[in-house]
Amino acid sequence: MEENVEEKMGVLKHTKVQQLVQRKGRLVEVPYSATVGDTLNALLAKSILAVPVAAPPGHWVGAGGSMIMEADKSTGHVRKQFIGMVSVLDILIHVVEEEGDDFADRLSSTVASIIGHSREGLSLWTISPTAS
Repeated sequence: MEENVEEKMGVLKHTKVQQLVQRKGRLVEVPYSATVGDTLNALLAKSILAVPVAAPPGHWVGAGGSMIMEADKSTGHVRKQFIGMVSVLDILIHVVEEEGDDFADRLSSTVASIIGHSREGLSLWTISPTAS
C-alpha cells in the first residue's frame, strides 16, 4: 500500500500544473456585483463547488492580502483583480445565518459581501503552470 502512495507522489512530482488542467474547461468566475442567486446558478450550471470573484483593480484588498491581477493580453493593462473565492458553503452560511431577511433578500445580496463566510474563501492561490 505504501509503495502505491509513494509511486503516485513520484508521478505528481514530475507532472506540471498545466498537464493537470489541460483537459479542464475554462475558468468560471463571477463579478463582484453578481448576486448570490446568480452565483449559485453558475455553480449549479457548471457542476462546481466554488468560483473566484473578480473586481475592477485598485479598489480591493484580495483574499488573504493577495494581489492577483489579470492583464489584457493585447495592451498589458490590468483589467481585473481576483478578490476571493465563493463556495457553496459560503452561500449556505449566508442563507442560514442572516436573520430578519427573507430568502429572496438573501439571494439578492452581492457576492462580494459574502466572501470570507468560510475560511476557504479567504485563501486565494495562484501557481505557475510550469510548477510541479
